[in-house]
Amino acid sequence: MEVIEKLGYKPSAIAQGLAKSKSTNVGIVIPNSMHMYVASMLSGMVDIAKIYGFQTTLFTTTQNTEEVSDVVESIISSNVDGVVVFDDQLSEKDIDKLVNYGTPVSVIGREVIKENVASIPLEYENSIKQIINEHFENGNEEIYFLHIINNSSAMMNTLEALCLEECKKLNKENLFKKIEVEDSYSKTFEQFKEYFKENKTGFFIAPRDTISCGVANAANENGISIPNEVQIVSVIGTKYSTIVRPTLTTFEIDMYEVGSIAMRMLTKLLNGTLKNKSYPFYSTIQHRSSTK
Repeated sequence: MEVIEKLGYKPSAIAQGLAKSKSTNVGIVIPNSMHMYVASMLSGMVDIAKIYGFQTTLFTTTQNTEEVSDVVESIISSNVDGVVVFDDQLSEKDIDKLVNYGTPVSVIGREVIKENVASIPLEYENSIKQIINEHFENGNEEIYFLHIINNSSAMMNTLEALCLEECKKLNKENLFKKIEVEDSYSKTFEQFKEYFKENKTGFFIAPRDTISCGVANAANENGISIPNEVQIVSVIGTKYSTIVRPTLTTFEIDMYEVGSIAMRMLTKLLNGTLKNKSYPFYSTIQHRSSTK
């Protein structure tokens, strides 16, 4: 009941009848790397599924394209009644395959305009523009985007492209740099512990706060002042952003609510009452101690 009150949801008689008439099984597709923001999103999905009496089946994907195709086949063969997807390793072709099979799909992280598909885009563009403009208003330090290697995520690639595009608009393209990192706090920490022995300044944008924490702790280890010498921004923030010292500037989206809305929209797809098939979430900048 607490979740219902929080989100303002009132299960309709149609939806309750759908849940009671048969056992409704909903598939959830997420990356196998369970970052905290993914866990928050998953909690939102599962809480709403419980309200409607739905069973949930979890499917996880890796970076391997062939394995992603296998997951799609597994979803189809499992005969789930609908699917919530937060994993942009799934291509539009994969989504088409699910939809053509007759499966309602709720997609998080991008806009998909198709019959029987609900979309929950996650918008970071305005936050990226704002943080880059703020940075160059205060000086001309280079911007370093931390690119996670072996990650073909469309969302991560979009974030990098947005950063570069904004630098070009400001005629600062020559100040945009890319540093490749592994998707690991410990390896990022070790990499930047060495990096900061020779490089003492920079403005770093990391896709998520586990990577940002590695950079921040490596700077601290080398006696580098944050934010006076090094500044750090984490695109996807979680509670780690407020635990590390100094605290991290982040782009905030309530991932629990994202998961909740995605499952709610799938419920409406299942009972044929979804009118607005797109529900975007817009990030806001939470300025903390890692930037000036």
